[in-house]
Amino acid sequence: MFQRHLHRHDDIDLVMSTLEEDPQCLPVLITWGAGLRCDVASSLREVIATGAWQDDIHVRRDSARWRGKPRFPAFLDSGLEKRRDRGPKYEHLHTALLTFPETRAALYRVHAAECPQHCRTRTGTFSEDRHVDDYREALFGWYAAIQHAHACVVRAAQWFENTDLHDPRRPQTFTDWLAHPGSRPGRRVGDGTPPTSHIEALREILLMMQAWSPHTFEAIDVAFRKAEGERASHAWGGSFEPAGRPEAQAAAEALTCVLSPDERQYVRDAIARIEADGAWDRDMDLAKDGTPPCTSDRHRTYGAETSEREDCATARGRVYEEASQPWTEGVDREASAARLARFLLGPHTDRVQTALSTARAAVARDTAETAPQIWHDNAQRLREAREATGLDLHDAAGHLGIKPATLQRFEQATGKLPGRPVSLGYLQLIALTCTQAGRTAPACIPQAISQPVSSLPTTP
Repeated sequence: MFQRHLHRHDDIDLVMSTLEEDPQCLPVLITWGAGLRCDVASSLREVIATGAWQDDIHVRRDSARWRGKPRFPAFLDSGLEKRRDRGPKYEHLHTALLTFPETRAALYRVHAAECPQHCRTRTGTFSEDRHVDDYREALFGWYAAIQHAHACVVRAAQWFENTDLHDPRRPQTFTDWLAHPGSRPGRRVGDGTPPTSHIEALREILLMMQAWSPHTFEAIDVAFRKAEGERASHAWGGSFEPAGRPEAQAAAEALTCVLSPDERQYVRDAIARIEADGAWDRDMDLAKDGTPPCTSDRHRTYGAETSEREDCATARGRVYEEASQPWTEGVDREASAARLARFLLGPHTDRVQTALSTARAAVARDTAETAPQIWHDNAQRLREAREATGLDLHDAAGHLGIKPATLQRFEQATGKLPGRPVSLGYLQLIALTCTQAGRTAPACIPQAISQPVSSLPTTP
């Protein structure tokens, strides 16, 4: 089903089969795995930010089958398996995202709370469909990389143990060997702490091993305790799949033979940090935090401002807060969150169109009939208000669905009166932009026209 997404998967298998007996396979695998893990997180973040998952064939099929709206779990589950020998599992994806809080927060919000997490900017430089392909290619590549982790650790440890101390290829310590070849030999700071590159490399290989076998951390703990003279035995969890126990134990025993007591402590500290990040309530805490700026690549386009990233994150946080309210009888929180998302998320033009459409329906017919004359009689004052808020003539015309030349003629009060829908939309657009800019709307706009749009939860 996903044959076209196996390019990076096959590349991993080809390279690792070529380096099968070469101890360099370990640092190569660590570097490759770190890149794939980063690609999984960034591409999934873009899939959520662009809403591209809604166009996936599995989502559309699920929606048509149950005659409901698109469901994000239908997209996520379509690429994940229940058994590790059949393809990537949810645990593999979860481990890949452990050190990427922005992606985990977006994933939790859109998955657990069924909360829209679309980005507020728009760019036409990259196909949204490509984000889905990038995500699945990176996920299958990560799946291929973690399968080689334990075997590479065992081969590298055996080579390190059997190689002469004076061999120029042999690093001083085994943790030096984990880092990229270009960074050896490792240099430690005064307090004996290994370099950052070595700590990151150690974290990467531990993540890869734990992703492929959930028994890895327990096997390492038991092996280390035995090496230090303690009595320890495996307590394999009954809920864990039995697959992965032998390879986890073999890798743990191989590491024990080549790591010094200080290096074993580095490993324990790295495992403790990973387990802290992987706590079950960690995603909920991240989702509640609305302070991190939006990290979508859509904010990296030319002309994008830093404030857009903070506004985007704040808007997503408000929508999630609405969606995650406690259940109350007679209140549809999901519908309320979706309505709020239409005003706060998505491109600016779409949000303005939604606000104008909603506000237009709240104006009585007899009041709307007075809009053309109000615009004609106060054309200069309304034009000055538009310019004061920084709303461009072309942008305003685009929001109203007319040509800039036509809008310019109406603002000069020349020719016949504008139509009722355009006039009502123009007056409410001026009221909306004034509200967003923190200015007072012109007094010539009746309260019955300005109030429906100024009371909406819209943001610039």
